[in-house]
Amino acid sequence: MFEGPIDIVGDIHGEIEPLRHLLEHMGYDIKCVHPEGRRLVFLGDLVDRGPDSPAVVELVKQLVKADRAQCILGNHELNLLRDEPKDGNGWYTQPEKVDKYRSVPVSTGQKKGFREFLLTLPLALENDELRVVHACWNTKSLALLEKQEDHSSVLDAYWRFEGNLESDFVPENMTKQSLEIILRDDGNKPALIKSLADHDTAYQMGNPVRVLTSGEEAPASEAFWAGGKWRMVARQKWWDCYVDEKSVVVGHYWRHFDELSRSFGKKAGPDLFEGIESHHWMGKNDNVYCVDFSVGLRHKAKAENQSEDIGLLAALRWPEQVVMYHNGKSSRLGDQDKATFLL
Repeated sequence: MFEGPIDIVGDIHGEIEPLRHLLEHMGYDIKCVHPEGRRLVFLGDLVDRGPDSPAVVELVKQLVKADRAQCILGNHELNLLRDEPKDGNGWYTQPEKVDKYRSVPVSTGQKKGFREFLLTLPLALENDELRVVHACWNTKSLALLEKQEDHSSVLDAYWRFEGNLESDFVPENMTKQSLEIILRDDGNKPALIKSLADHDTAYQMGNPVRVLTSGEEAPASEAFWAGGKWRMVARQKWWDCYVDEKSVVVGHYWRHFDELSRSFGKKAGPDLFEGIESHHWMGKNDNVYCVDFSVGLRHKAKAENQSEDIGLLAALRWPEQVVMYHNGKSSRLGDQDKATFLL
């Protein structure tokens, strides 16, 4: 990763205008050159849901090529490389169809160039002081990937590990159809199915690419509704077990500043940030920070005729440890007693 002063930008999700505002507030000119020689590091999830994912990818691609930025792979980019349709990525996987988010579709020429660019992105970066990864700094997963003898792409590594895993699982005394009915019936909360929870945990944790881009999971204490089905596994606060001295910055986890954002973007399951102020480090050694403040909710809210003035795009300035937001405000990171807001 770059040495010297950097600005680490959280999940953008196709929101090109907030990105332009953020860069302007941080002092970058129209060509994204900073007068103090600062450079940018993007944490992945550049795309999906927002109004113009192609514009975001084009900009980041140009900056990386010009050595003014670095970028790592997020789970949304991984979905694009797998060409797997997901909520909000129709602009890329099905550009010929009308997308509910009214996103700018990718052109045929762009798609080839975007794929080539995404295939070059690493899963993590670090320098002498700092580490960045999209969702989880998991040493076991990183070690598994480092053991790969060839220098294949992240996508090749993903499929290599995925080939050893069974994605479909049906507990005993059930059929696939009966299980699907139970999991899709939002009106009847099922009891936790332990064998399914154990399988889903093993499946998530068995692919190191998935762990780094979407985090650690473990059996939940009870079933919860999310993404149109009952879930048996929940995301984990991996940072509470992180013991290294080097700080880590991540995105991915959709933090919220206000009740509107929290209520609209709420995902069932444990609140990973309960009791943690947005301007505080977290984890066992107070050296992990999440800089994703749910800017991806803006266009989703608009599509559902709700207020789009929710969510913020943020960047952590290093080494200053100041978080900048696209609305021009900022907050200074600190310990639980000394953190201050700069409004």
